Amino acid sequence: MSDFKPYPVLEYTVNLIEKTISGAKIEYASASLATLKDGNDTIDLELDFDSTGKLITIIIKDPKEIIYSEDLMGPLNNLEENAKGEIKAALKGVTVIVNGLDVATNMIFQEVKDELDQVSNSYEFIRSIERKGTKAKSRFKFGKHLFELTVINEPTQVIVTAEFPEPFDATIRKTIEADVLKVQSAVCAEFKFS
Repeated sequence: MSDFKPYPVLEYTVNLIEKTISGAKIEYASASLATLKDGNDTIDLELDFDSTGKLITIIIKDPKEIIYSEDLMGPLNNLEENAKGEIKAALKGVTVIVNGLDVATNMIFQEVKDELDQVSNSYEFIRSIERKGTKAKSRFKFGKHLFELTVINEPTQVIVTAEFPEPFDATIRKTIEADVLKVQSAVCAEFKFS
């Protein structure tokens, strides 16, 4: 038997995830650290506090991306919406980070990938390079041409840019840049001005 009780915000977040992933086993390593086990897969949750002891971040590590496949991004983005009392107050202003990106940026990045697919089926996501807070940088392929795509989630807009290695075919570059601008406009319209 442990001699600690998990923080209510941690229990609340764990329970939200556990309701969707039926059969997951919960282990609390400390008052601010929990692991959900679903077969051989794990989701780690950790609370991060500032120097005054105020909760500022819920950090979720989900290597198998179960949260994405179970459509938990929306509920995590609106975590305080259904909370009550002290938990609701504690969640005010808290950022939820999943695999290095805040939840809103995760949702925006997924939409950027979907929009690129709609623009042309020649786009292929290869891998993530950087995932930090509100910035996602990834490698994509357009046909046989590799390039990097950066998505930055700013308070009033989403910025989507492409970087190309040298040398790079000028015609293909113009096509990708035009598509990226279309995607940026569509994503801004959906997430920032709706």
